[in-house]
Amino acid sequence: MASSEENGLLRLRDWFGLSCWPVYVYDRAFPVAGRSWEGEGQPHNAAWLVRTGTATVTTARRAATARAGEWIIPPRGAHRTRFDERASILSVRYHAVWPDGRQLIDPTECVVLARERSQALTRLATRLERFAARVFTRADTGMEFKRADAAQYLELNRHFFGWLAELATRLEEAGQPPSTPARADERVLRAARWLNTIPLDEPWSPAELARRAGLSAVQLNRLFVAAFETTPKRYYEERRKRAAAHLLGEQRRPVKEAALALGFSSSCYFTAWFRERFGAAPRAWTKAHEAGRPFTARPRTPS
Repeated sequence: MASSEENGLLRLRDWFGLSCWPVYVYDRAFPVAGRSWEGEGQPHNAAWLVRTGTATVTTARRAATARAGEWIIPPRGAHRTRFDERASILSVRYHAVWPDGRQLIDPTECVVLARERSQALTRLATRLERFAARVFTRADTGMEFKRADAAQYLELNRHFFGWLAELATRLEEAGQPPSTPARADERVLRAARWLNTIPLDEPWSPAELARRAGLSAVQLNRLFVAAFETTPKRYYEERRKRAAAHLLGEQRRPVKEAALALGFSSSCYFTAWFRERFGAAPRAWTKAHEAGRPFTARPRTPS
């Protein structure tokens, strides 16, 4: 008999550990027509409603194309996205991560949802986008940094969670159910949750993390490696690396602005850090990304 976790049934306190919010949402505001790019390990999940034209996502195993009125949900693994010359989309980017770093929604392959099966999803996304655009104006530039009062925050989440629940239902029907968190020491999960949510421009130390978890630094490091097969520092660095790729590749932020958003005191320090992890300076990497080709230089493994 399958366990409760395998059936997606968790204690409510486990669900409370899910870090979840909309990152940005826009409808036809960003020009995607004729664009293509490589993607892998994006810091946030994406779901696109094709308004006009087509969108095609290609992985090593298959290619999937969505047409007007259909949703396309790309995987987080290596893939290539291409929009035709007439394409326009409603795009929802969102953060939904368990304390252990697992994504709530993490399809192994691209999923296309047919128009007739996703009408409710489209209706809910349209309501979410209209509310966000009305209240937050530029809802395509990083929702987590917007300001809101209690009523606005709760109303935003009413729209967002309604849409996310519908997306999870449709994906489960397509054979891609939501994930559940790994079973681990509660103190380790508490530390991972904090690493997932601390602003990237705020400094932290292993001693502070250990204090928050209620462990010594040595104990936390040992238990963290046992649970996640990586250290807290490397776990956080992976999040920072994904954010850097997102800021430069998708949001096309200037190098100096990306450096500040990631907590670097200067562009020089950021460039050295970026080169070590991506095998190229930020501007060279960005040019390759915009041209739709991955940078092939071998990155050095940081200590």
